[in-house]
Amino acid sequence: MDVFTVEGRSLDECRRKMRDLYGERAQIVKQAVTRRGFFRTREIIQVTGIVPPPLPRKMPNAEEEKQKILEEAARRPAGDLQIREILREVRLLNEKVDASAAKTANAAFEHPNLQALSDLLEKNDFLGAYRKKILERARKELSVEVIEDWQELQQRALFFIGETIEIDDGGGRHPLPRVIIIVGPTGVGKTTTIAKLAARYIMGEEDGLERRVSLITIDRYRVAAARQLEEYADALRKSPFAAPASAEELKKDLALQRGNADIILIDTIGRSPRDAIEIAEMKKMLEVCGKNAERHLAVAATTKAADIIDIAAQFEPFGYESVIITKLDETSRLGNVISALAERGKRVSFMTDGQESTHRTIHKADRVRFLINLDGFDVDRNRIEERFTPSENAPGGRVE
Repeated sequence: MDVFTVEGRSLDECRRKMRDLYGERAQIVKQAVTRRGFFRTREIIQVTGIVPPPLPRKMPNAEEEKQKILEEAARRPAGDLQIREILREVRLLNEKVDASAAKTANAAFEHPNLQALSDLLEKNDFLGAYRKKILERARKELSVEVIEDWQELQQRALFFIGETIEIDDGGGRHPLPRVIIIVGPTGVGKTTTIAKLAARYIMGEEDGLERRVSLITIDRYRVAAARQLEEYADALRKSPFAAPASAEELKKDLALQRGNADIILIDTIGRSPRDAIEIAEMKKMLEVCGKNAERHLAVAATTKAADIIDIAAQFEPFGYESVIITKLDETSRLGNVISALAERGKRVSFMTDGQESTHRTIHKADRVRFLINLDGFDVDRNRIEERFTPSENAPGGRVE
């Protein structure tokens, strides 16, 4: 803020000088009459004024500018009567800034586009708390002009959503052989996902190198599932297969497979996440796999957000590093997955779609695939891909 003094033979002359020198925002805060000349017979009007900063568009900047005004004014001599008067006027100015900012905030808060965005988020099954955070961020960070532009508001909302999605990129190369365990409740497609992962590694989709794969299942309760995985193993270049019934047998099978395979994939028992006893027994059995074994939780994209949160919590004892989202082709609403995993702070490693057990129906997780599959959003895919890192962008379009 600039503080200035101008003189003239009349108040109108002072105002003209003030506007010429400091522009239309200049304001008079004090005026006085003084006398000049040898006998002090010539009256001069002396005006003290300020040039306030422009009212900020965004709430955070309004607070910063008000603080700057007060700090600058406070540094001036406290005993100066004119400066004290200026301080009083500055405080009045602060009240105007507050009122203007509040009016802007209320206009954004009540804007119909924000309500439309809230409805769109709800349509995609985002949790209420997650929707609230996205809307609060829009009100806080976006100008009224952006909020009034429905297309741009959608795009910014997609950016906000994408930033909440955590991706597990594998953390670089893993020492071979890798032991990968898939856990999760019944019906999410763990066995099919195991087969898809096997095909992916055998075809060299992970790092360009074809890998030897062996399959193990500890699910002795569902004979059909064990038989299905054995058939997959036979179809996948006759990969080794084992179905141990105890921790001791699993330990022996792992020792045998480590010498013959680069990747060992382990399918587990599908249990209700509320079956604490069965989960504890399975956890104890899997301990023989060692601390270096990679653990992934499989969750179906069709699962309700509240249930995903429950599943993520109940399987926490397994120490899974990330989540595999299955059955992506069976829903067009992924807000449940995005908001539930954000709530739990979990990363996503893979995404699957389609019933075929091929490498073409499993993909490394990426934010673009999530965002283009949200229902009802007018997605500018080029901007989405530019916003997020290219290494996370999987090929292919919208999953049908």
